Amino acid sequence: MREIVMCSTCRFSAGEKAGPDGRTGGETLIAHMREAIADRRLALPLATQACLWNCKRHCSVVLRDDERFTYFTGDHEPTRAQAEAILDWFFLHGESETGEVSFRHWPDRMRGHFIARIPPVKP
Repeated sequence: MREIVMCSTCRFSAGEKAGPDGRTGGETLIAHMREAIADRRLALPLATQACLWNCKRHCSVVLRDDERFTYFTGDHEPTRAQAEAILDWFFLHGESETGEVSFRHWPDRMRGHFIARIPPVKP
């Protein structure tokens, strides 16, 4: 199973918990992600989680896969452009047998956001 897990309680920025509309960065990025998924007409599981324990690197997202590497990311901007980049990378990940995406194929907005690569659980 593959899915994107997004923190709903992440700060809007390093200095602000909420954005101008009162939503957290996580809530804002989640809304942008839902719009991007709908606009692409995708049937993609999107899960939300309150606090992923990565508060120093706000707007955390886990790109989860039970057969390939899973990736933990952070420091995302709560923008539509960032949501699009996350989706683009996630689809490149899904095209790979192991979940490894060549750095030269990464969307520019995904560079510098990776925190950990977690191997799949083997039976």
